[in-house]
Amino acid sequence: MHRAGQSRLVILVFGLVLTGTVLARGGSLKAYRLGDTYYVAVSDVANYYGLGSDADGGESRAVYRTSFAQLELDADSRNILVNGVTHWLSAPILSTRGKLWISELDILKTVDPVLEPGHLRKPGAAIRTIVIDPGHGGEDRGTRGRSSFEKVMTLDVAKRVVRELAGSGARVILTRTSDKTVSLDDRVEFARAKGADLYVSIHFNSGGTAEGIETYCTPPAGTSSTANFSGNSGDRDTSSGDLAAVPSNRFDSQSVWLAHCVQKAALQATGAVDRGVRRARFYVLRYASCPAILIEAGFLSSPSEEGRILQPEYREKLAKAIADGILAYKKTVEPQ
Repeated sequence: MHRAGQSRLVILVFGLVLTGTVLARGGSLKAYRLGDTYYVAVSDVANYYGLGSDADGGESRAVYRTSFAQLELDADSRNILVNGVTHWLSAPILSTRGKLWISELDILKTVDPVLEPGHLRKPGAAIRTIVIDPGHGGEDRGTRGRSSFEKVMTLDVAKRVVRELAGSGARVILTRTSDKTVSLDDRVEFARAKGADLYVSIHFNSGGTAEGIETYCTPPAGTSSTANFSGNSGDRDTSSGDLAAVPSNRFDSQSVWLAHCVQKAALQATGAVDRGVRRARFYVLRYASCPAILIEAGFLSSPSEEGRILQPEYREKLAKAIADGILAYKKTVEPQ
């Protein structure tokens, strides 16, 4: 992993400090207002993180690869590839003035936590309690495949994750251990009462013939969800309709790094389609009192993917990958 914790990343607009600072390499990046959003030139971002020169060299695409990092992006796209994982952005990549541009918020909330996760390490930040949340249960069956119910598959995988994390030094607890109904509020309150340091919710997806794995964390405050999915994004306040009034999980940077670690491990273990790290204000994510993610570990609506999920060996791969991602995150953020 690239060097981290050396100084502060500062994004400047005409000499004024913008959103805030995060630990990273020395120097600063200049942002310019293009339309309603502040953007930074991708070439400046690459130079800041020491990513070398653009291997593509085109006006609509940029590719940076080094021994420690990878960044690939396309004009007008709302997703980028960072270190082997697709990440969905708050704003699309722009192509103007002969350059590609990425929003300053996406640098602070997506690119920096993935390229420089060492800045997330805080004194006393040990991961002591991990809550694993098997989605649905009881009367709530979740998605139905041809031969399976989501609630059954999530509990099976969750129990396997707990076994995989045995010996990690952390207490690992399930929000449910049997086929019972647990409300969203009860799941969040359970994690809070147990003093959770991490919250990982496990689900399976539905969507025609679509296949692949996607992992969610909340969008940065004031931004909307970044991709389509089944379910309610929770972006709008139900009474006022106001986006700004809806809370986001305050552990933005930690959550996106956790999501990256789990998504990457799951892709490597299964060879599944990379549907990316996405953003949505699911209830259990936005009200969690710790870094929180939700993994959709495949599509039960796809006969071929459901066939793989029905195999115990495949579910074991998924569980080990989720545990490996959690452990990779834990190793990064805990004091050395």
